[in-house]
Amino acid sequence: MKIKNLYEHVRDGKIISDIELQREIIYPNDKQVLVIDSIANKIPLPAFYFWKNSEGILEVLDGKQRIESIKKFIENDIQYEGKLWKELDKQTQNIINDTELTIIICEGDDIKKREIFKRINTLGIPLSNYEVLNGLFHGEYLRGLTIYVTQDRDVKKIFKNNSRGKHQYNILIYLMQLKNSNKEKINEYVNKNQNKSFSSDQLEINKYIKFVASIFDNYSETSIFFNLAIKYLKDISIWKDKKDLINEKIKRYLKSDESKLTNKSTEIEDIIQAIVGGISVDDKRLFSSDDKKTFLLQQKQIKDGKYLCKICNKYFYSEELVMDHMEPWSKGGRTVLSNALLLCSPCNSKKSNKIVVNNLN
Repeated sequence: MKIKNLYEHVRDGKIISDIELQREIIYPNDKQVLVIDSIANKIPLPAFYFWKNSEGILEVLDGKQRIESIKKFIENDIQYEGKLWKELDKQTQNIINDTELTIIICEGDDIKKREIFKRINTLGIPLSNYEVLNGLFHGEYLRGLTIYVTQDRDVKKIFKNNSRGKHQYNILIYLMQLKNSNKEKINEYVNKNQNKSFSSDQLEINKYIKFVASIFDNYSETSIFFNLAIKYLKDISIWKDKKDLINEKIKRYLKSDESKLTNKSTEIEDIIQAIVGGISVDDKRLFSSDDKKTFLLQQKQIKDGKYLCKICNKYFYSEELVMDHMEPWSKGGRTVLSNALLLCSPCNSKKSNKIVVNNLN
C-alpha cells in the first residue's frame, strides 16, 4: 500500500488505530521524525499488521505509532528537516506519497485477533510485561494505575525511574499478594477489571506503600519490605521510632558477606524484630565452618556416618545440615556452640525465629 493511500484510508476511517488492543504510548517527537526520515531515505519500515473486521474496516494491530507519525507530518503537525509537509516541493511530496509499505491483513475470531497481537509483540524485540498487558486490556483500570504510579509521592520515592511500565507491573504483583493470588493471575484480574476504576485497589495497596516509604531509606529490597509491611502494618508507629537504627543495621547487613550466604528476607526481618523488641543481639550472626567442624565432633547421635536433625529427627550427612541457634539470634540467642544445633535445610527454612530445645545426649 502506498503512503498516499494509507493516509487517505486513515483520514476516511477505513483504517483505524484507536482500538482496545493498541497502546497509549506515544512516540516522542524525535522518533516521529525518524519515521519520516526513514521514508525520505528509502529505509524500509517494518510491516504494518491490520485486522479486517466484520465491516471491512482495517484495525491496526501493529504500526499505530508509525501511522500517527505519517498522519501528523502530512497534516503539518511536525517538521522534517525544518519543513512542514506543505513547505516541501511537489517532487519530494510525490516521492513520499508513492513510497510502498508492506502490509499484512489478518482475519478470524476475537481469540485469534488477540493471539496475533500477542505474538507480534512477543517475538523479535518484545514489549515489556506491562506494555503487552496494556495492549491487551487497556482501559480505565490501567489508566488509573498509571496515574497512581506516576503521580503518587510515595510510589515515586520508592520506585524512582520508571521504564516501560515496570513499576505498574510491580504494583500489580503486590496487589496479587494482597489478594492471596500470584502474578500468573494478573492478566485474568486486569481483564476482569478492565473498565473499572483503580481507586479501590489504590486504597488497598497505598497503606502498605506508605509503610515502606515512611520506614526505609533504601529500596533495593522493596519486595522484602512490602512483605514486611503486610505482616507488621499495625506496628508502624513502633517501627518509625526505630527507623534510623533499622536502616543502619539493614545497610550494614546488605554490605556484609553474610547477606550473600543467608536468606535476606529472613535475616532482615530478624534484624528488625530484634531492634523493635529492644533486644541486644550477638555481634556474631552466623556460625562459621570451624564452628560446625567442632560441633560435629561433639555429636553422639550418629548413624552410618549421618547426623540427627533436631527437628524432624531424621539422619543426614554433614554437608546436608546447617548450624542454627536454639534460642534465635533475633531474640538474644548467642552464636556460641552451647546455643547451637544441627538442622536439615527444610527444617531450617521452616524454623524461622522459633526456639528449639536441644536434646543432646
